[in-house]
Amino acid sequence: MTAYILKAATGFIVIMILMAGFYYQIEIRRRYPGFDPTLMATGAVFLAGMIFAVIDRNIIIAFIVIAVTVAIPFLKKWVVAYWPY
Repeated sequence: MTAYILKAATGFIVIMILMAGFYYQIEIRRRYPGFDPTLMATGAVFLAGMIFAVIDRNIIIAFIVIAVTVAIPFLKKWVVAYWPY
């Protein structure tokens, strides 16, 4: 039961970090010019994924999370190159 609560809390915190980082992006960049929302998103995904992998004691989840966090910046570059916004 405690593992489910920890997983839910971690997921909630990660979603809040992502929402705050993307919503307040301009204000954060005003204070920290080097802020990159893609790097923030990859860090949040990595942190949450590693917590899930440790809780479930599953190395496959850890490898999948590492692969996804490495792929996120490349996917963003690809999407921006082909569908500029």
